[in-house]
Amino acid sequence: MPDTLRVVLGLLCWLYVWTRTAPLVYLAQRESYQVTGYIRHHLWRTIRWPDGVAWLAALATAIGCWAGMPVVSVVAVAASALCGLISWLQWRQGLPHMKVRLVWTARAQRLAAAMWLVSALMIAALTSTVPALTGVPAAAVVWVLALAMTLTRPLEMAIQQGFKRQAQTRLAQLRSLTALRVVGITGSYGKTSSKFILASILSTKYDVLATPASYNTPMGICKVVNEQLQAHHQVFIAEMGARHRGDIRELANLVQPDCAIITAVGPAHLETLGSLENIAHTKFDLARGTAPGGPVVVNGDNPWCRAEAQTLQRDVLFYGLSGEPHLAAYARDLTVSEQGTTFTLVFTGDGEIRCQTKLLGKHNVLNIVGAALLARRMGLSLEEIAQGIARIQPVEHRLQLIDPGTGVLIIDDAFNSNPEGAAAALEVLAGFHGRRKWIVTPGMVELGAESAAVHRAWGERMAAVCDRVVLVGRLNADAMLAGLRAAGFPEDHVMVAASLAEAQQRYLSQLRPGDVVLFENDLPDHLERG
Repeated sequence: MPDTLRVVLGLLCWLYVWTRTAPLVYLAQRESYQVTGYIRHHLWRTIRWPDGVAWLAALATAIGCWAGMPVVSVVAVAASALCGLISWLQWRQGLPHMKVRLVWTARAQRLAAAMWLVSALMIAALTSTVPALTGVPAAAVVWVLALAMTLTRPLEMAIQQGFKRQAQTRLAQLRSLTALRVVGITGSYGKTSSKFILASILSTKYDVLATPASYNTPMGICKVVNEQLQAHHQVFIAEMGARHRGDIRELANLVQPDCAIITAVGPAHLETLGSLENIAHTKFDLARGTAPGGPVVVNGDNPWCRAEAQTLQRDVLFYGLSGEPHLAAYARDLTVSEQGTTFTLVFTGDGEIRCQTKLLGKHNVLNIVGAALLARRMGLSLEEIAQGIARIQPVEHRLQLIDPGTGVLIIDDAFNSNPEGAAAALEVLAGFHGRRKWIVTPGMVELGAESAAVHRAWGERMAAVCDRVVLVGRLNADAMLAGLRAAGFPEDHVMVAASLAEAQQRYLSQLRPGDVVLFENDLPDHLERG
């Protein structure tokens, strides 16, 4: 094959790789740069548009070279490059409508550079030695990015270790200079809400800094410690998330908490953690990593929490709503309305007080009780606790009640979802008497082998509460629809949309004054599209 044609083949392959860079880095970023999750969720992209076209082009390139028809090879790879360019333009057009955008962080830029380097080396080597295989790097671009993630992992780990050492040094310095106390919060669900609730309550007495939004990873916590934690802060609250075994242990080693809250153990991230036993053990790594003698507050109504607490070599403080004797704090006489919730907060053997909150739902009261129990152990009076509870603001996208003034009420629970949280959201929706009840949902993710059964059961629960159901995306629609049908829900009251945007355009125009609509979960773009 003439050298000119070799160069043309190489450049066309490189053009295809370039057009696929941003979309694939986005997918890697959404998977937290975990190679296993990236491959598990996106392997199909190697055989679908546009990557499937690249495989066909690679095959045509090989046939053209071996048959002595180089023009066929060039045309095939050119077609692949053109498809990549069209896909890139579609990607650009879709950016304004994406719920979560690609952020070109330093890590994302390093990953893109590594992908380009690996691709360039592969294309150059094959173009000069085996032209028939020149199209393979473009065809395997999904795998090339996975290889780039693997190759850059040691560098990323070294960079992260530097940030961790900086955060640990800063925490040690502030502890030596001030009376700073660090609180760790984890759980399968409720941890973000509990974090903001605890911050609100403790702020009546202390200067508090909590990790913002859902900053619950090592780098997120390091960023807050290194850039925001100051000498005047008296309490630092760190939310801790886990998708894999050892994640909580790593975070506990990072911040060395003085006290902790464990909100629940449930099937969230079952896909990556494998079993409820693994989830329980992982979450309770926080208790094992909390300073000896420091209070560890645990959801005593959760059977997995109670069982795992028995494996600890330390005492814990249980909280709940059941009022059972083992609870150190609980709530009774709950009254839930559209305006919020009132209840009596009871500290066993330590008094009680009537409280009012703007938050909706019993599960939010449960989170309040846990935070109040820790606040009590941290020196707050009953009155200070009640004052802090009264000023808690609803957390955005977590059962947030919105009245846009159209006569339609919106319950925004779109941040994420799990079986327990979804059930709690339906319970809140059921409390809106005299209104036509809608739910818009794509279902849940990371439930592993239990996903189909969980979504079928949830479909049956939706049928018992809702008047209209809008199912979003293809991921869980079949299982939820099977549950709705099993419960005898009217078929003409079920609507299916490919995306949330389509649901809003096609179906939500049917809302009328007096309706209430629950938005339960909102999947990332790449999962919503199936």
